[in-house]
Amino acid sequence: MTVDELKKRAQNAPGFIPFVGIEFTDASLGYCRGVLTVKEELTNPYGMVHGGCIFTLADTIGGSAALTHDKPVVTVDSTIHYLSPAVNTTKLIAEAREIKYGSKIAVYEVNITNDHGDLLATSTMSYFIME
Repeated sequence: MTVDELKKRAQNAPGFIPFVGIEFTDASLGYCRGVLTVKEELTNPYGMVHGGCIFTLADTIGGSAALTHDKPVVTVDSTIHYLSPAVNTTKLIAEAREIKYGSKIAVYEVNITNDHGDLLATSTMSYFIME
């Protein structure tokens, strides 16, 4: 699945991804990159991007990297490490790289950076490959 196909799928689908505002910027087999524009509605009471939004970005971009194999997937496991608060940034950038694509399970490393290139979170996402 190409980045254009991911964009089209996200634009045509109702639900959470377009509501939050995740945009796909690059994709190739086993890889995906996306951006979340920071808006006030995504922040916590301290003015930082809510951890749930950061997780949503990681899960969406990781799952989309798995979708480049043209089979649907669902999340089965995830671990995220929040390293720095998401403050003083206009965008969060997520990059997913494939660790393994097996017969039933796909695993991805997803890193989240701010618009200055600082690493804010790192995650490992596992997906069940549906047939």
